[in-house]
Amino acid sequence: MEKIHYFRPLYLALALTISLFSTASTPNRYKTSASLPDSLLTEQHIRSIYYTLPDSALSLLDEAEARRLPHLPQFRIDMLRGTVYERQGMYHLKERYIRRALQSDSVQHTPLRKLQVLTQLATALDRLNKYEEGIRICTEAIELAQEQGQKAKESELLFTLGRMYQGMKLDDKAFRYMYRSIELLQGTDNVRELAQLSTSYGDLSAYLAENERLDEAIALCEKRLDVISRMSLLPGPPPGYIDQQYGYLYSKLAWYYLQNGQSEKAAETARKYQSTGFAQSQAGQTEIVPYLLGTRQYHKVLQLLDASSALAEPADTFNYGHLILLDRYARTYRGLKRPELADSYQQRITMLTDSIYAREKAGQAHEFAIIYQTQEKDAQIREAQHKLARQRVLFITTSFIAILLAILLWEKHLHLRRTRERNQIAARQIEELLAQKEELRKAYRRQPLHPEDAPNEEPPAAQANTSPSAADDEDNRRRFMQMEDALLTDLPFLNPDFNREDLMKITALSKNRLNPFLREYAGADGFSDYINRLRVEHSISMLKDNRMYSIDAIATASGFKSRNTYYVAFNKLLGMTPVQYRETLPDKSAEPCTEPIV
Repeated sequence: MEKIHYFRPLYLALALTISLFSTASTPNRYKTSASLPDSLLTEQHIRSIYYTLPDSALSLLDEAEARRLPHLPQFRIDMLRGTVYERQGMYHLKERYIRRALQSDSVQHTPLRKLQVLTQLATALDRLNKYEEGIRICTEAIELAQEQGQKAKESELLFTLGRMYQGMKLDDKAFRYMYRSIELLQGTDNVRELAQLSTSYGDLSAYLAENERLDEAIALCEKRLDVISRMSLLPGPPPGYIDQQYGYLYSKLAWYYLQNGQSEKAAETARKYQSTGFAQSQAGQTEIVPYLLGTRQYHKVLQLLDASSALAEPADTFNYGHLILLDRYARTYRGLKRPELADSYQQRITMLTDSIYAREKAGQAHEFAIIYQTQEKDAQIREAQHKLARQRVLFITTSFIAILLAILLWEKHLHLRRTRERNQIAARQIEELLAQKEELRKAYRRQPLHPEDAPNEEPPAAQANTSPSAADDEDNRRRFMQMEDALLTDLPFLNPDFNREDLMKITALSKNRLNPFLREYAGADGFSDYINRLRVEHSISMLKDNRMYSIDAIATASGFKSRNTYYVAFNKLLGMTPVQYRETLPDKSAEPCTEPIV
């Protein structure tokens, strides 16, 4: 039979190009102010004021966006807005504007700009606890940093990745990334990279100390001393920076030594802290307080706390820094055995915590209100375009699927029709062949088959050297046809246990002569092939005459021991399955079976 292919090669070339260009310019959201000179609307000026005057910086950015200044493109404005909102703690707004900057072609087509924006986006996602997306963004940015040879950015991103895993409570993985971040910058002579390395050492040592891994924290602090020393020998650090680094490090290291039971080293390090200018500054004078509390120097702690409180502005008493200050007061008075004052400060801590929480909730509400206001107008402008685009995509997708399904169904229909036609042709050919064989058997029935009429039992070696005459060949063929007629008359092969010895008795042939005889006159590969062919031919008549019989029943009635053996033999002879053959038969009412099948 011709090999059946279930589907013709299907080549579909479908070009679905949807180009949506928005050529209409977006109306300005902001009114321009002619009184502001362009010299104030620069990135440098905005960066110089955003930390102390964030609202003014945002107003300048609004003005710059309204004027569409060439030296301050939109993606720069979005990035600066993200920086200002980070200063205000509005990380949702930062994320929004950084994402918008990332969509700019000027960013996408400039690898270093894209790396900078991805780094800011990763930081925002970390602060918003969006760790899964943050890890994906970090990974993308790290690969870009490696391609561009930006070791400092790669180190920063690795540390950010470590913070994210720490937020997910995967401390071991977090520390591995943080250590990788540090290892990447070791050996550098670049001042900026050394400053970043110093900061990473400080952050990682603090994380280790929080996890009670004090030995590792101390080791990192000692390595940080070497980094600060190397920076002090290079040009570039701003005035006071090296002193600040030493002072901050000594204050932390003294506390770590004390916690680790190294009192002498702690005291020595505390003295080094006192020798720095940082220890006398407003920002640095209270950094040594944890060490002083640990050594029970409560009166000295009170002096430092009072001095810090006197220098603080009223607005500075409404934050977490002031909360830490109140907590230190409470711990100090408890150490001085003055519980009434300690309880008073504890009550103030509770009230301040509630106030900060309420302010943060209000700040979040304000942030979301800003997000809503900025998004509402954009959403209205894009809504119609998005709706049209969705309808277009849905229509094209539905049409494509419908056409593809129609093609597949049509191919399946054609295949089934071709298969049925081939099976019908094959079935007719088999029926004609069986009819011809029956006519031949009738022609040879005149002379009965006797054992003494068996073909010549000359040894195979001798037979190989002799060619039988035409008369001998015809005589053997006659004997074969009479043998087959006897088999079809008595049907011994319907017994599943019918074997080679049983056929040898019928044919009076030896074991060595039987297979060559069957190959020569039956075209069979051997005994099993020949008997299975007779059984299949018998099953064909049953399939035609007993339409209500199951395939398994016909297989059993035809002498097959299993359904699988029957299917294999049937397909080998006809090139189709018994079910497919039955489908080629003309429709007619089948008579129910009245005789049991043994």
